[in-house]
Amino acid sequence: MDRAYPAAEELVQHLVESISAKIFNGAYAPGQKLRQESLAEEYDVSRTPVREAFRQLEIKGLIVQQPRYGATVVAPTIKDIGANYWLRGELEGMAAELAARWISDADLQRLHSTHTECAHAVTALYAEVNEGGAGAPSHAAASMRHWVIKNQEFHALIFRAADNPSLERIIKDLHTDYTKNILNMTVLGMYEARMKKNIEHHAAIVAALTARDAAASRAAMRSHIHESGEFVVEWLQKRPEVRRTRR
Repeated sequence: MDRAYPAAEELVQHLVESISAKIFNGAYAPGQKLRQESLAEEYDVSRTPVREAFRQLEIKGLIVQQPRYGATVVAPTIKDIGANYWLRGELEGMAAELAARWISDADLQRLHSTHTECAHAVTALYAEVNEGGAGAPSHAAASMRHWVIKNQEFHALIFRAADNPSLERIIKDLHTDYTKNILNMTVLGMYEARMKKNIEHHAAIVAALTARDAAASRAAMRSHIHESGEFVVEWLQKRPEVRRTRR
């Protein structure tokens, strides 16, 4: 029996995100075949939501499907990831520009609070990393997860404030493809100065939005995403097991 999910759409989204994560972290390797029946059994669902998840994964470029052959994994390359961040920078910059026009005072207050929590999470993360000791890795992991959550909340507030559902949906699709998994993999790879730079970027975005300066908001967000993408690409290029081309 299928597990109880609030709606069929949420079940499909759950499958898309879970399978995407396994593709990116290597659990499903490039060239590996994915079978609907096996995944339906693994996730304890019928084949119908798996079939729809495959359709969405193919649109996102993470698998290819061929008649009588099935679905095959196509992992993103470094070039794909760099292009993803570049596109995100342009679109999230547009969202910030729109948000500067439409954001409410209440959402601005929430944005300030979330930014403060992000900053505190970074301070806590590196206090634990620098302290060292046997318990440091687990404590740092908890702070890392807290920062990831608050960082996502920060950006989500701005997407919603833009009041453009189509733009928000496109940006969220780009995040689903790569960002959630990359973020978890790279946070501890970021040196302290880089993470503090990230907080400075957020502060500039908050200041521009507070001033209702549409052009400055767009520029600050665009710069933030593009610089983050440059870091991620550099980090991935240094990994010995990185995949640079599609197989």
